[in-house]
Amino acid sequence: MRDDLIREINSHIDEERAARTRHYFGIYKGGYGEKDELLGVPNPVLRKIAAKFSKLSRSDIEGLLQSRIHEFRFVALCILEKQYKKNPRETVEIYLNHLDYINNWDLVDCFASHIIGQWCLDNQDETILIKLNQKSSLWRRRISLVAYQAFYRKGILSNGLELIDQRIEDPEDLMHKACGWMLREIYSKVDRQVVESYLIDNYDRLSRTTLRYAIERMPEAQRQKYLKRDFR
Repeated sequence: MRDDLIREINSHIDEERAARTRHYFGIYKGGYGEKDELLGVPNPVLRKIAAKFSKLSRSDIEGLLQSRIHEFRFVALCILEKQYKKNPRETVEIYLNHLDYINNWDLVDCFASHIIGQWCLDNQDETILIKLNQKSSLWRRRISLVAYQAFYRKGILSNGLELIDQRIEDPEDLMHKACGWMLREIYSKVDRQVVESYLIDNYDRLSRTTLRYAIERMPEAQRQKYLKRDFR
């Protein structure tokens, strides 16, 4: 079945699109995706293929996750997301065993909350996310924040803000973006006052990137007050 899936993905290869989007995914010398290969297949197409092969075996999923081809890993994570409800423990086990291959922003952002975040929410145990937040790997740290969307969708804050605070001065720009994005999610779905107070109290620690992401959905007048540091 895996061979059929690969043939279907390969039938959609778009070399021009791949060339245009390599920089987007850091696939260049010195980039975070330097060792990846890109086929140029759009994510909506990959999701349709994943739906067709949603019963793929564990060994086949693991084989795809270990591929250098970015789209193969994306499809594998799509299938894991679909399999979570029927077999959450095995799904999470596969996910955690392959963290080294979940190493690009889309692979993290599209699936972390639906797999490991959902697991932590379902089991009321955030230990995994708390530990990931302290790892040296950028992608593990990003997973630890983005996965909390599973909680925010239910209006639950839990330890999300604390983990953001631990990463607010992270050396990586992608973490500044993640911090701002998750603050925006808390603002939109959980508690506006918590975010407003946090931004004021920690203004000097925030990068401009984090701030801009965090206030993106605020009313324009309020956005300008934060940008100008006018908290009167």
